[in-house]
Amino acid sequence: MSTKTIYSAEYRRLVQSLRDLRESAGISQSALSGTLGWPQQRLSAIEAGARRLDVMEFLRLVGALGLTPEAGIQLAVAAAGEKSRAPRSSKR
Repeated sequence: MSTKTIYSAEYRRLVQSLRDLRESAGISQSALSGTLGWPQQRLSAIEAGARRLDVMEFLRLVGALGLTPEAGIQLAVAAAGEKSRAPRSSKR
């Protein structure tokens, strides 16, 4: 049986990257939660790894941190590392 992604090293790296961005911007959990219209406990649980982000929450979160959706996806790809990239087609 596979492990849920919330417990994977890749997911933890992504969440840590998001937290690092928030902290480096000098934004508190409370302020970011207020911007998003979320209870502060939700963001705390996400950053602690106790609650996973769905895709729409992820997009809202990266937007609130000043990233484009594309930059957010690049952050996720970097956290996932090379092994999760789809193999390239060998069409000739």
